[in-house]
Order: sequence, then C-alpha cells, then structure tokens
Amino acid sequence: MTEEQLYLFDLQGYLILKNVLSPALVEAAGEIMERLEALEPEDYPESVVQSKPRTDSELYLSNILAADERLHALIDVSEVIDIIREVSLGLFRLNHSYSISHWGAGYTAMHMGGTPIHPKATYMCHGSQVFSLLTKSIFPICNHDVEDGCFAVIPGSHKANFRRPWGDHPDDNPPLVPLPAKPGDIIVFTEALTHGSVINTSRRTRRTIYCCYSAGYMPDWTKLNLSFSDSFIDQLSPERREIVRLKID
Repeated sequence: MTEEQLYLFDLQGYLILKNVLSPALVEAAGEIMERLEALEPEDYPESVVQSKPRTDSELYLSNILAADERLHALIDVSEVIDIIREVSLGLFRLNHSYSISHWGAGYTAMHMGGTPIHPKATYMCHGSQVFSLLTKSIFPICNHDVEDGCFAVIPGSHKANFRRPWGDHPDDNPPLVPLPAKPGDIIVFTEALTHGSVINTSRRTRRTIYCCYSAGYMPDWTKLNLSFSDSFIDQLSPERREIVRLKID
C-alpha cells in the first residue's frame, strides 16, 4: 500500500483501483451472473443462496464465489490484498462474498457510518496505523456509471462523530458522492463508511460482486447465509484456503 493510498483511504474511507482485472475474468463473471439470474433458486450451485427475496429491481446472491471456480481468482487479487493486509494490521481473512444484480429503478439504501459504532464494522486510526474491522472490495462487472445506479458513499463518514441526520434513500443525503467505475476497476472501502448506491435510471442491468475481508478472528457473516461451505473451501488452492481460514491466534 503506497503512502498516497494510505492517506486517501484514511481521508475518504475508500480507494478506486483502475483497470486491475483482466477482460477475460470480467467477461466470465458477467456470464456466470447472467446465468444465475435466469435460474430458479433450487437450481443454484451448492451453497449459493438467494438470501433476500428477489424483487423486480434486485437479486442478492450470497456465497457467489462458490458459483464457479473461475471466480476464485477474486479472492487474492494482489492489489487488493496489499491494502487489506495494511488496514487489518496483517491479521485478516476473506469473511464472505456476494453479488447484487440491479434492474429498473433499483438502488441500495444508505447504511453504516462512524456513529453509532457497529460491532462488526468499526474504523480507527492511531498514529500512522489504521484499522478497519471489515473492508470490502467491489468488482463492477457491468454498467456501473451514475445513470446505472453506481456505488455511492459519503466520504469521510467512517470517522463521523454524529449520527447521519438524513434518511436512507440516496436522494435524501446531500453529501452523497457517486463512484462510477468501469469493468476491471476495483473499489476498496471500509464497511464503516456510509454507503449504498444512487438510483438506476438507465434501466440497464448492473452487476456487481463483493469480496469482504474481516479481522482474521471474525467468524463468517451468517446473517444472510454468508458462510463458506466445506466443499467450497476444499476446492481452493492452499494459498486461497489460508486467506479464508478463521485465525484464532
């Protein structure tokens, strides 16, 4: 992690890494997501779960990395791991993964922030060290411009000392900043940052994959069935298995 990246991550709560993933990997991810969108839940690959009811505007799939072994490459993207290692003080694991497909006027409501403190998503800085309890990498797979309802944040809100005084709809949050990105780019952010998306007005399908890294000792995020199966872990290389492993020491 460079000095500039560290400064911006602490200042903003996020970084945008440009043109990191190969076109082949992005294309494969898009094909996988499109295939899953056409399936009934009972036909999903093992451990891939529709953890929220599907709506006319959104499909949320937990454990997306288990859908196809080609997605395993998202576990250990070196540009991401360098950042995660720094902001986790070297003790981290891949805690969970999921995907979101948005259609129509879909959006993700605003959530998180520095206050109130969240037991699974806190951020702190002491001297030259930062610590983010949960840090996510976002992989835009297709249509991640502003009109497509791209990811959006309130910069610096991961260190806010007061509750956000607005509602959860994106239009109700004046400081909200859209973060348009292209397929192949990666957005890395601390979960303590207030985030969500703007509204999809293009009505094009927006596809996004998330890999979520926690402190190494944090168990799987099971609220939305976000838990790695033994069969998925067994498919991984030893190096990737080590990234997923719960670390109790």
